[in-house]
Amino acid sequence: MSDSRGGKSAQNEILINASAGETRVALLEQGQFSELYIERDSDASVTGTVTLGRVTRVLPGMQAAFVDIGLEKAAFLYAGDYVGENGEGAEEGGRRRGRNGRQPPRIDTVLREGQEIVVQVAKDPIGTKGARITSHLSIAGRHLVLTPWEKRVGVSRRIDSDKERRRLRESVSKYRPKDLGFIIRTAGQGTRDEDLEADIRYLTQTWDDIQIKKDEVRAPADLYKELSLSLRVIRDFANSRTKRIVVDDTETYEKMRDFLSRFVADPKPALEHYEAIEPIFDHFGIESQIDANLGRKAALKSGGYLIIDQSEALTAIDVNTGRFVGKANLEETVLKTNLEAVKEVVNQLRFRNIGGLIIIDLIDMESASNREKVYRALRDALRSDKAKTNTLKISELGLVEMTRKRTRENLMQQLCEPCSYCEGRGYVLSAESVAYKVLREFRRDLPRFCGRQIAVTVHPQVAEILLGKARKAVAALGEQLGRQIEVRARPGQHQEQFELTALDAGPPVELTRSRRSPR
Repeated sequence: MSDSRGGKSAQNEILINASAGETRVALLEQGQFSELYIERDSDASVTGTVTLGRVTRVLPGMQAAFVDIGLEKAAFLYAGDYVGENGEGAEEGGRRRGRNGRQPPRIDTVLREGQEIVVQVAKDPIGTKGARITSHLSIAGRHLVLTPWEKRVGVSRRIDSDKERRRLRESVSKYRPKDLGFIIRTAGQGTRDEDLEADIRYLTQTWDDIQIKKDEVRAPADLYKELSLSLRVIRDFANSRTKRIVVDDTETYEKMRDFLSRFVADPKPALEHYEAIEPIFDHFGIESQIDANLGRKAALKSGGYLIIDQSEALTAIDVNTGRFVGKANLEETVLKTNLEAVKEVVNQLRFRNIGGLIIIDLIDMESASNREKVYRALRDALRSDKAKTNTLKISELGLVEMTRKRTRENLMQQLCEPCSYCEGRGYVLSAESVAYKVLREFRRDLPRFCGRQIAVTVHPQVAEILLGKARKAVAALGEQLGRQIEVRARPGQHQEQFELTALDAGPPVELTRSRRSPR
């Protein structure tokens, strides 16, 4: 089996590491590791799941409702994302109320508490937020998307040829049930009529199964679930540019081979079963890249680098020249760094699956034409990103404001948790700050300690400060106490913790303390 390390492959590849409890998928584009998808049995994505839900709260003031769909937190339904049973509420031609400047009906006129409705998860629960749902259902097939309420045939905007668009629309219109709508995906371009007909049969049967199950269950209950990650990869990512798909699990390989034979038109991508002893992601050099790309710093080939800071509200990306000094003048050096940086920014957004509001702090450029070159380079790079983005022009301060659609947790949220040592703050008080904090706390409660033999137990680095830089302050407190203060170092103790302990007999007094700075 050939190895794609070094970026020599001229086509795209998909690598799948499927093990008990976890499936990981790496997409390689032109030999470059571009995207990582992870699905675990314990927290598999629910996006795409069609559910019979029960309305728990209607909020007229927010034009929204909360719906119980069987998850830990109630899902959120906006009025503009609701259509009634059989599509009431959808505009003619598939346009939805609340879109294109039209106001949706008031939420309290179409929904009531306790009502059962069919909805689909549009966004997974993220952090403290529940799932986002819609009743504008869409079920994806290989070439088509079923839109049962909209009763029309649409074509992906990415299919440019008017002739091909007409052919596809006519073909689907010929085979589809007249009470169901379909959208032809980009992957449907060039598809034979026979394959489109097969896709229609598959999606129509899926919809019939949903309708039958709906009448057999009580809310909340799932009516349809998305395919597993390994099969979604074939459906959504494999195309004419996919050279091969390599998977390391026998059972997953068999399921994928069956799916390919049933739903994927020729020419099919090659499916290979990886059987070597070395883990598949190690063999292809993927594992080390995952670890490297989780850090705040992302290196540029020129010697510059990005600093990526993610917060609840937004992601800030700072561009730096680093050790790249250029060969001409400053403006040329800055331009080259920014051009390289915006491409890497897009790579990082895709790899880390960063969504929401994003601010890119480019290096200041004096020339307006240079700012335009960098902006065009950013837009060009974003064409490879399937996620919907909206990008504003570069400001005179060198800032780019953009949004990227967020549909699932980002890579940091999936793979990491807040640091147990710093409690997610990203910093701890310095040893010197803690040392003087100990002395302030001691001084505040000094009347309770007078005459007692006291030991202060701290982190070794804090003890070094108390016995070094702060020894005069410790001695002065000892004089006020009337006894020398004993400083003890305890390896393994948190740097911000300390304990004050009475060593002699005496009346009971609360002297053992543990202090942490407020978050």
